[in-house]
Amino acid sequence: MSADGRYVAFQSNATNLVAGDTNGTTDVFVHDTQTGDTTRVNVDSLGTEGDRDSFSSSISADGRYVAFQSFATNLVAGDTNGNADIFVHDTQTGVTTRVSVDSVGTEADSYSQTPSISADGRYVAFTSTATNLVAGDTNGNTDIFVHDTQTGVTTRVNVDSVGTEGDNGSYNPSISADGRYVAFYSSATNLVAGDTNGVADIFVHDTQTGNTTRVSVDSVGTEGDGLSQSPSISADGRYVAFTSNATNLVAGDTNGTLDIFVHDTQTGVTTRVSVDSNDIEGDSYSTGPSISADGRYVAFESYATNLVAGDTNNAGDVFFTATNLAVASTTENIPSTSVMGLLSLMTGVVAFGLIRRRKSIK
Repeated sequence: MSADGRYVAFQSNATNLVAGDTNGTTDVFVHDTQTGDTTRVNVDSLGTEGDRDSFSSSISADGRYVAFQSFATNLVAGDTNGNADIFVHDTQTGVTTRVSVDSVGTEADSYSQTPSISADGRYVAFTSTATNLVAGDTNGNTDIFVHDTQTGVTTRVNVDSVGTEGDNGSYNPSISADGRYVAFYSSATNLVAGDTNGVADIFVHDTQTGNTTRVSVDSVGTEGDGLSQSPSISADGRYVAFTSNATNLVAGDTNGTLDIFVHDTQTGVTTRVSVDSNDIEGDSYSTGPSISADGRYVAFESYATNLVAGDTNNAGDVFFTATNLAVASTTENIPSTSVMGLLSLMTGVVAFGLIRRRKSIK
């Protein structure tokens, strides 16, 4: 969703959202909530529809640029790698560009996925198993890269503070508004000193200073005793929301399930936000956090029944909480599963999709 809530990017295999949708694949669309117009964006620069599936969209603050993952081979010239790539479509000019390339434009030798675009659309973070996007990529793992659409430079960010590549896979990048900070989760043990818990952690890499910091820690810096994933970073990079089943990030965590936490990178304080208005922990798992630009609010999905009164639908719901007050309220208590909360700070809107109930979490 764009910053003001006007534009919403989504994927669909519907054939009747735009005229001429005959490719029989999943497409990426942008809906303008003011005009009601829906536009397909996984097209080439002349408007030709993609010849294979596209998904995993990320939209810029003003709604102009949409990054997405696609298996299509006809969105740009010279796409011969046979892998999923990351593209950016400019909704104003109609130009589509491939960004999962190295710094001289060479296409990736393996698949790329899960893009996250900066507020102005300049920087795109993404995950890739490619080995040729940067020099010295010899770890054989999934890495996190950032491509600068202005300079063409591609940089790997799942490295330690002196540039050493991670010794295990990294996933799900979330980029700050200015593109400086990238949060991601990783099973690597060598990105920071003292990483001995043997589980995936949340890290933030500063692309200006080169520093990498672990944020899935308690308020005195103790590493989590369980896995952490699904980071979402605030606009200025100060706050990071994430999912974790660690029991030692805050006091009184005894529910034995996934919770939503927010870590303040300036103060070091970690707070659990998947709680009710009296700070009572949820009685089932929570996942999929999305943090507001200023870090004050978090939307998340939860199967807990005790976060708000009257939650009797026996399904996952999307909740909205103020991180400073920890007052949770459900967006809508309906007899279906509400997933993938996408927060818009300026309008206070939470957009969510309705899908079949998920039996497991990635």
